[in-house]
Amino acid sequence: MKDQIENGEMVSLERLLFRRQFLLGPEIYTPNQYWSYILLPRGLYLSVHNDLPFATTSQEGATVTLIGHAIDPYHPLRTNTEVLLSLIENALELHSLIDVTKPLVGRWILIFQNHQGTYLFTDPCSFRQVFYHSDGKQVWCASQPELIRANRPMSLNTDVTMRRFLIDQSHAKEESAWVGSSTMYSDCFHLMPNHYLNMECFEQTRFYPSNSIQDEDFHKIVELSSAILQGTMTALTARHDVSMALTAGWDSRVLLAASKHVSERIEYFVYRHGNMAENHPDIWVPGLIAKKLGLKFVVKKSVFELPGWFVSMLSHNVSCARILPKTHTIYQKLITGENRININGNGSEICRNYFDKYCKQDFIDVSSVDLATKLFGKKVQPEFAIRELNKWKETFDYQPVGNWNILDFLYWEQKMGNWGAQYPAEQDIAIEEISPFNCRQLLEILLSSPRNMRSAPDYIIYKEMIRHMWPEALSFPVNPLPKGHFIDILKQKMHRYIPSSMELMLKRFLKS
Repeated sequence: MKDQIENGEMVSLERLLFRRQFLLGPEIYTPNQYWSYILLPRGLYLSVHNDLPFATTSQEGATVTLIGHAIDPYHPLRTNTEVLLSLIENALELHSLIDVTKPLVGRWILIFQNHQGTYLFTDPCSFRQVFYHSDGKQVWCASQPELIRANRPMSLNTDVTMRRFLIDQSHAKEESAWVGSSTMYSDCFHLMPNHYLNMECFEQTRFYPSNSIQDEDFHKIVELSSAILQGTMTALTARHDVSMALTAGWDSRVLLAASKHVSERIEYFVYRHGNMAENHPDIWVPGLIAKKLGLKFVVKKSVFELPGWFVSMLSHNVSCARILPKTHTIYQKLITGENRININGNGSEICRNYFDKYCKQDFIDVSSVDLATKLFGKKVQPEFAIRELNKWKETFDYQPVGNWNILDFLYWEQKMGNWGAQYPAEQDIAIEEISPFNCRQLLEILLSSPRNMRSAPDYIIYKEMIRHMWPEALSFPVNPLPKGHFIDILKQKMHRYIPSSMELMLKRFLKS
C-alpha cells in the first residue's frame, strides 16, 4: 500500500487497514507491522490492531480479556488493566461477571473463558461491535464482517427482502440504519446489546433485563446519575487528551455540566457542516456558553471533498460504510492528526423517551409493524424489518420486560445497537469516541424516573441534573429557534408596542 500525503502530512495506509479492530478465531491475522496477537485458551488467537488497547488475565481456571476502553466511574483513576483485575477478583462465572460490569462506561468487549467455553459480550449499546461467522466447524468473531471476510470466504446474503430494504431510497435518507442481528453476509450475525455470544454453540442469548425496574426517589436519581457522569469525566481527562462536542441540545448540556470540575482540560467544539449559517443555534449558543463560562471552544469546518483512497479504505474496513456530511469530519480529523478522544452524548436519547417524546402512548404490547414504523417511518419497505423485529421481540419471552417500556429498548438495542454503533465504527479509521451515557447502571437509574420527568419539551430530569452539577449552564437557551426566525423578530418588535402583561401572554401563546 502506498502512503498518501495530505495537508503536508504523511498518512500511512497500512496503519489505516482495519484500524482499531480485532479478530478472534483459530488462526493468526497480522497483515502488517501495526497488528499483534496473543494466544488465548481453547486454541483461539486474538489478533488486534495496535491502536486498539486490550488486556487479559487469568484466575482459578477462568480467563477474562478486555478489548477497548472501560471506565469505572466510582474509581476513575483505574487503568484498563486495573479495571480488568477488579472484575475477575469479583467474578469467576459468566453471569456474575456480567453483573459486576454494570457500572462500567466506555466502548469495550469482554471475552470470558472457562472449562465450559468462550463467551463474548459488549458495552451496553454495543458501540464496540462484535460480528460472528461459522463455516460449520469454526467460529470467527471480529469488529466487522469485512475483517472476517479477509480471512474466510463468505457469500452475500440472498434474502430478497433484505436486498429490497438495502436499496430503498427512503431507507438511505435515514442514514441507512440497520435492524436486527442479520448482516449482508450469509451465516454472519451481529451481537446485539444486552446479549452474550456462546462461541461453542454459535448462539446469542439475552441477559438483560433480568427483573422489573425499581422506582427510585427523584432526588436520589439526580445525585446518582450525576455522580456517574462526573466520575466518567474525571477518568477520561485523567487518561487522555479529550474533546467534546458542544451544541444547543440537551445531551451536550448535561455533559457540559458534568465536566465543570475538569473543564479546563477539555477542548469544546462544534462542526459547521456545509452551508450551516452563523445564526444556527448549534453555532451561536455554544459560542455564547463558552464566552460566559470561560471555556476553550472552537468552531471547526470540515473539508468539502473526500479523496478516492479514503472512501475506498473506509468501505474496505466497514460493512455498508456511508458517505454522509459527517463523514467529511472523519477525514478532517484523520488528515489533521487528531489525537484526542472525542466525547459525545449518544445513548442519552434512550432516557428521553425518543419514540414517545410527549408520553402520549402507553404500550403494553406493540406489533412489529408499529415498531418498524417507529424506526423507519411508513415509506421504507417493511418486510425485512418486521421479520427482524419479530425475532427480537421473541427474545423477551425468556427475559421478561416486566414494567420496562419496550419503546425504550427499541431505541437502546435497535437504534443505538445498529445505527448508533455504525458511526463510531466508521470513525475508527481516524479517532476513538466514547459516550459517557453508555453505562448500564446509568441508563437503569435514569429509566427508573417517571416517564413524564424525562419527556419533551422540558426534560425535567436533565434540567435538575444540570442544576445539580453546574447551575450556570441553565442560563442559556436549549434548542432555540435560529436567530432571525420570524417568531424571534416578532418578539423583539412587540416589546415596543405591547404592554408587558399582554407581551407575556403572547410569548406564552407563541411558546405553546
